[in-house]
Amino acid sequence: MISALRKIITTTLIASLLGQTAFADTGNLPDLGDESAAVISPLQERKLGEEFMRTARSQLDIIDDPELNTYIQALGHTLSTKKSPAANEEFHLFIVNNPSVNAFAVPGGYIGVHTGLILATETESELASVLAHESAHIIQRHIPRLIAQSQRTTVPAMAALLAAILLAGSGNQGGEAAIALTTATLVQKQLNFTREFEQEADRIGMSILTSAGYDARAMPAFFERMQTYTRLYETNLPEFLRTHPITTRRIAESRDHAEHYPVVKNPDGTNFYHIQAKIRVLAGERAGNTVNSFKNNLASGQYPHKNAERYGYVWALLANKQYPEARHEIRELLTQYPRYNFYLIAQAEIEMAAGNYTEALALYAAAAKKIPDDFALAQRYASALLKTDHPAEARGLLKKLVRQRPDDPALQKMLATAAGNSGTLFEAHQALAEYYYLTGNTDAAIGQLQIARRHAGDRFYFLSSLDARIKEIRDEAAIYKTNK
Repeated sequence: MISALRKIITTTLIASLLGQTAFADTGNLPDLGDESAAVISPLQERKLGEEFMRTARSQLDIIDDPELNTYIQALGHTLSTKKSPAANEEFHLFIVNNPSVNAFAVPGGYIGVHTGLILATETESELASVLAHESAHIIQRHIPRLIAQSQRTTVPAMAALLAAILLAGSGNQGGEAAIALTTATLVQKQLNFTREFEQEADRIGMSILTSAGYDARAMPAFFERMQTYTRLYETNLPEFLRTHPITTRRIAESRDHAEHYPVVKNPDGTNFYHIQAKIRVLAGERAGNTVNSFKNNLASGQYPHKNAERYGYVWALLANKQYPEARHEIRELLTQYPRYNFYLIAQAEIEMAAGNYTEALALYAAAAKKIPDDFALAQRYASALLKTDHPAEARGLLKKLVRQRPDDPALQKMLATAAGNSGTLFEAHQALAEYYYLTGNTDAAIGQLQIARRHAGDRFYFLSSLDARIKEIRDEAAIYKTNK
């Protein structure tokens, strides 16, 4: 089943890139019903999502920043609380460095969020409302249900729909063309089940949102602002509006549904505003311009959160190599909040960038004692240890981090470097194999595992585990290479 889906997706991608995507008549479809379990199992769904991510990592500009990744993962975890409809669901969130306003869900619990969307939301509650909506698509198995529907409709129509869903995060012209064509076709053919899925995602997403402690009114508030985009940019809609059309009726239904929930005070949005500020630095074309932008905002008082604006200013100064000014700003912030992980990381990174490695490591060591369980801080500390030729210490930290996030290719690559430089060659090649596997290079992954075998000696357990992993990767690669 997965190989057939891969063939559909690949064929449509090629066609869309060539401008030759064809659509067949899909009118008068019967009621959908949920036949998805008979078509694609949860295990196959997860495998399809994993394959998508391996491809995405080689094609999309996925952000590796520890603070941003830890924040978005924590937000996703918040949405799957015990009282939530998404309870016990495992979501894998990632941020795509792309200015377009978009988010998309992929089978297997993967949710991609564009930096443009994060900057377009005005509060963490609004961002959470979008993620809750995408989470609802996953827990309601909308994509597998659409796949089930494809058994009763035409392959080209289903292929176009899947391609639009899976290419939504690409940001390239081919992906945008596929999305625009598919959305236009779906609207023209009036596929009611897609509208029903959006309504269902809104309704269940709102329940997920409120279970996480956010005000339900954040969802219609964001929809209303997106509707203004519809009026202002009719010929160049953000991708989110192409895949999630906003109508007056949808806003009204969303607002009416929100009124059934009590008004609540939203969680503290401090981290959200700091993340927004850092994204503005990452997305800035010229460091000097970004410095002036933050400086002018601070002088005029135009910001949603003053300390977050100062934090962004610190990173802009750092990017522009204005280290004394950056030190001054971060020390002022730390005077107010001496245990805030974002500020502690920024302080140490200033010294790393300035070449003051001894001071930087001392700052990281002190910060790690203050906040021993902070993931982003530990990852930054491990990176600093690697850069300053302390591989054994870095390896100890990274082994703990990899156990928490084994599917993070950046961590696997860092562990490979740390293990190799500290003389643990078996572990180094094993970690490098996982890095290659997670980034879609299965041949290189198998090659690294075979090298790891030569460093395993006569240890039966290690040899057996390596052989099992080689077979697993080969079998999986064979599935996806079939009918490519």
